[in-house]
Amino acid sequence: MGEIEKINVEIIKPRYAIGKRIYVPQRSESGTTIVTGTTISGYAARVGEKQGTLFGVVTGYDIPTWVSIRRGEEAVVTSEVRDGDFYPSKTQATHASCFLEVRVNEETWKLAIGDRKVEDDTSPYSLANSGLGVCCANISEARDILSYCRGNSGLMVHNRDELSSLLTIHEPLQYRRGSPIAKIFSQLGITGALR
Repeated sequence: MGEIEKINVEIIKPRYAIGKRIYVPQRSESGTTIVTGTTISGYAARVGEKQGTLFGVVTGYDIPTWVSIRRGEEAVVTSEVRDGDFYPSKTQATHASCFLEVRVNEETWKLAIGDRKVEDDTSPYSLANSGLGVCCANISEARDILSYCRGNSGLMVHNRDELSSLLTIHEPLQYRRGSPIAKIFSQLGITGALR
């Protein structure tokens, strides 16, 4: 290893300070929901250079505890969390950890969110013909959350709220009463414009 050189990096002030107590809602392997209390022990940052000055943006927080977090369609065990993964109060995290069960059959899931492996645009299981359709990164992330929901037979309120936010940011969601996607949203407590 070569000589170590110290450099200065200007970091945009992060939302939470090192030492801040945070609470992570999660679902255990046994299916129960739990809240893990921990502290921020460091920052993960992306560093760039602008006009000869190094600057950084905090992209995550290091914690001394391993937690299970949804990333895409799967849960990962990690010791790095992002702003949207935790809460500053145990009360908020406890509410967010409540589990909302979703019970629909496989056919309903395929019609609601489509199947990424189906390449035939005329298939009722294509993404374009699904209840979500194909549009943008928000809808793709919403599909990931719903795929995660499918694999876990439901979502924590935390993940449901993330899904609802993505759908709201996109545009007001419209779906047919009684449609496959409406059945899932109804069980999750997500409302949209019925047509």
